[in-house]
Amino acid sequence: MKSLFSGSILAAGSSGILYATAANASRLGEKISNKQERNLDADTYIYQNVNDGYAQLTTSNASEKEGTPCTAGRTVNYIADADGDYIDIKTDKWSSGGYRMDCMDKGSHTGWQCWASCSPFPNPNFMDWGYLTFEVRVSGVFDDVCKPSISITKRWPMYGSKVVTLEGDYVDGGSTSDTEWKRVVIPIADFATEEWPNVNGVKDIYFRTCGTSYSVSPRYHVRDLFLTDDPPSVKEWTSESPTPAPTPIPTEEPTTASPTDEPSASPTITMDDILLATHRKIHTNWYPIFGPGREPEGNSWYVVENNSWPDTSASPEPHTATVFIPAGQNVVYSADDGTVYDKIIIEGALTIEPVDADVKLVVGTMVVEKGGSLDILTNDSEHTVVVEFDGALDTTVDPEEIMVGILALEGSLTIKGNAVSTKMAPLSQAVVAGSNTLFFNEDLLFQVGDELVVPDTQEGLNVGHWNFPTIDNYRDQTETCKIVAASDNQVFCEATFEHDHSIGSNVAYTTRSVVIRTSQTSTDKGHIFHTGVGKFDVRNARIENCGRTTTEFISNTVMAPDTDFTFPEGFAKMIVSKYAENQIARYAIHAHHSLVEAYFTGLAVLPNGGRDGMVAHNSRVHIDDNVIVGADGTGIFLEDGTETGPVTNNYIIGTGGGSRGGDDGRFSSSLGIDMAHGGFGIWARGKLALVEGNHCEGHFGNAPYAFFVHPNFIKDKIVPDVPGTDSYLVGKKLRDIKPTHTNGLQLQSYGGFRGNTAVGTFQNGIELSYFSVSDSDEVGSIIEGMSIKNLAKNGRGITTIHSKLFTLNEVTIEGTVADNTITGIFCNNCNGCILSTPNTTLVVENVMTVRGGNC
Repeated sequence: MKSLFSGSILAAGSSGILYATAANASRLGEKISNKQERNLDADTYIYQNVNDGYAQLTTSNASEKEGTPCTAGRTVNYIADADGDYIDIKTDKWSSGGYRMDCMDKGSHTGWQCWASCSPFPNPNFMDWGYLTFEVRVSGVFDDVCKPSISITKRWPMYGSKVVTLEGDYVDGGSTSDTEWKRVVIPIADFATEEWPNVNGVKDIYFRTCGTSYSVSPRYHVRDLFLTDDPPSVKEWTSESPTPAPTPIPTEEPTTASPTDEPSASPTITMDDILLATHRKIHTNWYPIFGPGREPEGNSWYVVENNSWPDTSASPEPHTATVFIPAGQNVVYSADDGTVYDKIIIEGALTIEPVDADVKLVVGTMVVEKGGSLDILTNDSEHTVVVEFDGALDTTVDPEEIMVGILALEGSLTIKGNAVSTKMAPLSQAVVAGSNTLFFNEDLLFQVGDELVVPDTQEGLNVGHWNFPTIDNYRDQTETCKIVAASDNQVFCEATFEHDHSIGSNVAYTTRSVVIRTSQTSTDKGHIFHTGVGKFDVRNARIENCGRTTTEFISNTVMAPDTDFTFPEGFAKMIVSKYAENQIARYAIHAHHSLVEAYFTGLAVLPNGGRDGMVAHNSRVHIDDNVIVGADGTGIFLEDGTETGPVTNNYIIGTGGGSRGGDDGRFSSSLGIDMAHGGFGIWARGKLALVEGNHCEGHFGNAPYAFFVHPNFIKDKIVPDVPGTDSYLVGKKLRDIKPTHTNGLQLQSYGGFRGNTAVGTFQNGIELSYFSVSDSDEVGSIIEGMSIKNLAKNGRGITTIHSKLFTLNEVTIEGTVADNTITGIFCNNCNGCILSTPNTTLVVENVMTVRGGNC
């Protein structure tokens, strides 16, 4: 065999992706563009021995670069023992590992010339060969979901191949082993996708992790890796030793064998006792089953009769009473009975509203079933309604941790408080530490007992430093004012302010007549959740201390139906193979695959450390005129790229939370799930929603605004058929949305980004990632009427990542601190292109660098 890559031997022990190497400087210019340019009888090694693990020089004047290890990411070691030379690739729950065939040293310090490379240029075209083959040993804990697998990626555009599972006909004997070397042979065509059919420009060969849902990650030993047209044979595998198939979710009635030709009665199906089932399928997910025979020991099941709330005085202990409202029963609750209910299950109708006094209901979980309705209203009353969550998760019956909160499982949920006239108001005078007075430009008719939030306005924080916030001993300076008196254009607060606050900063009004919150005594935080049909309309309420998913790495429960049982369609007994450490989708308020036009309007959402404030996931939600304070991950999260509802006129106050990192860090390893954790105001995965008239203040760990529109993992997502959705979009996969009126899908195609502003501390004012355009496009996506004012010592106004064209109309970027090192527009990795920003008016003031980056 001839060697495509070779290099100098160095000490072992590098980590992550192990890159294949270029033979020498002269080899770098060689191009293998088709099979006619090489010897078809000669196979081509990628990795044969440790020589192949290091980059080679492309120039003669950089001797210190010779032997640069071709590694990055997690742990990879070169091993030479009795088994020969092989690569030890240790994946973890966040990162895969493998080989990279690319430049290892290129930047401003090299004059943008490649000094040390791990591949000939251009990156190889794998379709020049018929097969990729290697020997492998794999250890780990595998199941129907987690299996050893491999994929490859393209350098640019950044395409990913199909994932090939190392089993069946690809592997000697049909499966890998942790003790025996197994030959693997994969046809190159099996990696091809619709968008990457020719598998050219290959950059990475990934041996894949199973993701964050698994505590034990695969470990691969790989040797004898090469491309060939004449692959070695693999031992045939048979049904005597099959690899396990994924457990199907039951979607049809179980059947017996096919009937004979003779007339006979329908076959009899023997069903298991339904009490053995643990879950039922609703819309897209599995949820726990409730009923009197499933209550915890000591609990009582109260059934509503005669449209009257039941007497539960026989269950005085907290969490010992469950109320069931059957279909046809219509109940009004207007009390404050002191009971801490375990659950309220609604198949009929429940209205919570005041009559002549304030109302309070304390409960662990409220479930609105299909056909049921829950209305929480104040109807312009002077009285208030408080619904307080007090409960503890029980993963034996609820392994995915959906409970504690309000769950509308295809039921109708309506929450409407009294309208508020003021969402936010600017200070007419600066606040001085030690004072307790706020001044406004007019009398805003605030009342005694109302609550206001004043954002952090400190200046000069060193947010660009790698050790921030430790380096600045940072402390969030957001403060709350409970009004004890008001007169004309000033209000007096219960406590004095600890910090100064700048004139012109906007105070948020967070009092509402309806309050949904987690109690101080609750073991776990609650959340509000809707899925499927029904209704989801939430207006003018305060949602406080809700949402328990954090910005730590997502780690979900893994469970599957037990196929040893036969139940009616949509029921299952679940087997749990792993319990969550940070279960996704438990946010303050969340539309999860909702099939109704939903509304979040006039809300005050204070997550108090939760990951996200408001989430639209594959749903159409009108998110308008809300206040969100202190969401660590993102205030408003558009999760899947299929969201079409407008996001307008919201006020988001950041309090410095979040991972402070960008989305690329967790994107691939989490398969696009673990996103928007860095600390954002509004974060969108797609381009279909209108984002207009929003304002952000305070401190954001990453950026007030961000779009991350990489197509991987979402390109086959389908825009749901929800009233109000553009008819052209309904039912289309994201990859198939190609409007002609905007030369491809742009922000302005069906929505837009207009009139949004930010004043605060952040690393980036707006982050725009992976916006592709056609060669003929001279406009790209339009950013219109945006104003970014950064109070930090450093940072950026606009950051673009893997994008080359935006039109900036009426855009202002401004720094406030003298001698700051802010960059107005920063381009990160345009892959050799030049970022183009045509504009009508672009103003960049008081920043050190107007334009920077590497494109």
